[in-house]
Amino acid sequence: LKPRHPALPVNYTSNTQLTFDLSKIQQSESVLIAVPSYGFATTLESIKPFLTSGQPIAWVTKGFDTHQQGFLHESFEEILGSHPSCVISGPSFAFEVASHKPTALTVASTDKNTREYWAKALHTKTLRAYTNDDIIGVEVGGSVKNILAIAAGIASGLGYGANTQAALITRGLAEMIRFGKSLGANEKTFNGLSGLGDLVLTCSDDLSRNRRFGKELANNQSVEQALNNVGATVEGLNTLELVLSIAKNNQIEMPICEQVYQVTQGLVSPTEAVNHLMSREQVNE
Repeated sequence: LKPRHPALPVNYTSNTQLTFDLSKIQQSESVLIAVPSYGFATTLESIKPFLTSGQPIAWVTKGFDTHQQGFLHESFEEILGSHPSCVISGPSFAFEVASHKPTALTVASTDKNTREYWAKALHTKTLRAYTNDDIIGVEVGGSVKNILAIAAGIASGLGYGANTQAALITRGLAEMIRFGKSLGANEKTFNGLSGLGDLVLTCSDDLSRNRRFGKELANNQSVEQALNNVGATVEGLNTLELVLSIAKNNQIEMPICEQVYQVTQGLVSPTEAVNHLMSREQVNE
């Protein structure tokens, strides 16, 4: 294993041990999981035999468990029961965190001691963590914003300007709130770092893989070509169908997310998707 991260500006310190030996987890005070959503449950199953009682576990994964058709914390509870757990989310491009750019995050857990543990563990001169007990709201924000970032990328790729960007973020936030509240989230969560904060970041900067993916679609690339050009996991695409299925089952209106789905399925062009949104029936804000 090389002493430098392959993608981030990080040289591993002398006290960092890189290993594929999962039994080393037994020697750890806590466990932080950073894997794509599609590998989350498999990772939990892999580390389960090596966990010790009371060992705090947190994850920075943003998305849904598309295999179990539910939240990541639900998969966690199914596999590891009441083991201390915490979700970490918020506006945090990995490159900027690794570059020690000032960043603020949300750590969410129903257990006060667990969320305070992780807030303290993550705290540095350039990283500040805020605590929250609304796991559902934090996970919804981290998932839905990826889909909305694809929409923002499509709009940018079509050459639309700041007005369009502002409208997408604002109306996208309304979709996120409707979706989250129907599933039991606290509306206030979506005005925080894991909601509005992460949404603004992911929709506005090309460090966002989801935004870059949307721009590729706007340039008439197929989904496969767009994914290849981005060269990394696009969580918004992975969770899009499940989010819309949940929305349909709960009678939640999500027109922006629906048009992203239509584009990714090749049912409408990016331009047609925008035209459809602009021609919808007038409603109260």
